Amino acid sequence: MVTDPVKYQHMKKLQLLAVIIIGVLLFACKKEGIITHLDENAPAPAPITKFNVVNTPGGAIITYAIPNDPNLLYVKAVYQANSEVTRETKASYYGDTLLIGGFGDTLTHIVKVYTVGRNEKASAPVDVTVKPLLPPVLAAKNLLKFQETFGGVVAIYNNQSQAPLTYYIMLDTTGKGTWKTVNVYTSVALQGTVTARGFDTIPQRFAVYVKDRWGNKSDTIIKTLKPVFELPVDKAPFKEVDLPTDNYQGHTWSGLSLRIMSFMWNNIWNNDNDVFHTKTSIALMPAWFTFDMGYQTTLSRFKFYHRSGTSGAYVGGDPKVFEIYGSNNPNPDGSWDDSWQLLGSFSSIKPTPGTTVSAEDKTFACVNGEDFDMPPGIPAVRYLRVKILQTWGGFTYFYISEMSFWGARK
Repeated sequence: MVTDPVKYQHMKKLQLLAVIIIGVLLFACKKEGIITHLDENAPAPAPITKFNVVNTPGGAIITYAIPNDPNLLYVKAVYQANSEVTRETKASYYGDTLLIGGFGDTLTHIVKVYTVGRNEKASAPVDVTVKPLLPPVLAAKNLLKFQETFGGVVAIYNNQSQAPLTYYIMLDTTGKGTWKTVNVYTSVALQGTVTARGFDTIPQRFAVYVKDRWGNKSDTIIKTLKPVFELPVDKAPFKEVDLPTDNYQGHTWSGLSLRIMSFMWNNIWNNDNDVFHTKTSIALMPAWFTFDMGYQTTLSRFKFYHRSGTSGAYVGGDPKVFEIYGSNNPNPDGSWDDSWQLLGSFSSIKPTPGTTVSAEDKTFACVNGEDFDMPPGIPAVRYLRVKILQTWGGFTYFYISEMSFWGARK
């Protein structure tokens, strides 16, 4: 018998804890429908019953009833997605749905569905017939536009499903069917472009096709296209022009020199600190700046390199909507009079959906640079004025890593 009150209370606590642990263990072991041991001799579960099929693009949704068998662990489907790939998908015994995907056609396919016990014994298969709707890889190919552009060719895609798709552009290097891949680009974006540039302005055979993550390929579009002539615009003569009303004052941080406009044409990009960055204390939006190209030039296109780093692309002061104006004799008072002509209006595109900036987004914006074509028929101009209407983060200051231009000097 314990007479010490302190020891007695301690023993009572230990007894209570033991009762709680035993209760939890008993509850877990008795929970309805759960077997806590493996019976190697148990037979395979009965097959599924009462199945239903809803066909989807490139796949199907199969619903079913499971057998009342405590040995059941999961349901699996096995099927030939294409001539090279056999796929298997599973659903636990808690569910009643199998998601089938990976087909690259709209043909009839047989999916074999099994129930599987905890001892991995499988039932006899139930053959379920599915007939997928048009898969994303073929739908995207049907909407694909393939044409010449400045210095090369461009594939304009429309991926309504936003499935991961890869676009391959090829060149017939001999004119006799000797194909060489000249660009590969993977994206889940709803819309966008894939370009291949650097080609002579003579008729050449180009091709494009689409491939999905399952290995399914579309038919190949083959065209004879003639790239449009252009040259890179030499940025050596570029210089800042500080007009009244312009926002050109550079910002600084961490002991760096002022991040002035000339950082925007020093041929360095994908560097967090190497940017033209306006003062954060100057709250202007819309905001604009002006520079002199040194010569009258008819522009064909340009690349806009977004700032890299966590405070870079698609956030903060990264330009989203902007306009470019041109002039040969700008009014020195900085006013928006008829000395300026609108050359084009532009909206930056984020390749992947949502607000998270993905690796694909960063490669597109910071490494490769975002491509913009200038409207045809614009005049040759010497001075450019970039008017930023909106930033991705709604900020009233902005930053740009680099801008490169192509065209023809007058």
